[in-house]
Amino acid sequence: MKPTMFQILSTVCFYALTVLGAQAQSATALLAQVDDQRSFPDMSFQMQITSFDGVQPKDSTVLWGFVKLADTGNKTLIWFADPSPLKGRKMLMDGPTVYLLFPRTRNPIRLSPLQVLLGESSNGDVARAGFSQDYDVASASADVDTRDGFACHRFFLEAKPSRKDAGYRKITLWVDQATLRPRAAEFFGGGDKLLKKASYRDYRTVGGKSLPFVMDIADGENPDKHTVMTYLKIGKKPVPDSVFRREYLEAWNPEAPQ
Repeated sequence: MKPTMFQILSTVCFYALTVLGAQAQSATALLAQVDDQRSFPDMSFQMQITSFDGVQPKDSTVLWGFVKLADTGNKTLIWFADPSPLKGRKMLMDGPTVYLLFPRTRNPIRLSPLQVLLGESSNGDVARAGFSQDYDVASASADVDTRDGFACHRFFLEAKPSRKDAGYRKITLWVDQATLRPRAAEFFGGGDKLLKKASYRDYRTVGGKSLPFVMDIADGENPDKHTVMTYLKIGKKPVPDSVFRREYLEAWNPEAPQ
């Protein structure tokens, strides 16, 4: 029996939806692999964050950090080591939630997404270990997209419904096809406003993972204003799970990362 036009269209639509579903699933799986390369259990680090206006450095901060991998979202403890006006501040990043504790105070302050974007921690979410925990793959480019000379996958990410308080509404991410290393990203706020651009470079192997030791983050409107985040050291230092809690932040006495 000759198929009707309705049957043909139905078959074509079914096939298209199946292919699109498979592509989305494949892109989601690839993004999970990208995240898997960005950290390892009990990761510790020392990081220098330097802000520039053009080529002139404005200020510089040194942080100690400790990362705990969790199914519900990675947790990161931060201690401000330098300069003196910031020394002793403590920060807990628990998924999209950020708490900040000032020296000689007892109660951590929960920062809003706007405060995180505009404050001293404004680039912390760019350096976080996982994209797939906070974002869904809305689509992925099937064409090869070259960034900095590397053939890349391009992912279009949107904040998960459960993470509507994420600092960014959308992210465009370029990932090296050969190595699954992030090469560049653009971060958007409400109304698709470009807030930041990031590039990831100087990859080194630590703990069996390939990590970018330098992240350069530029302002979306004025690229001359940019921040360079450089890992001075990455190692492994177990920190008990109980420490990664708001209630414990005051009592936490950090030791230098190994």
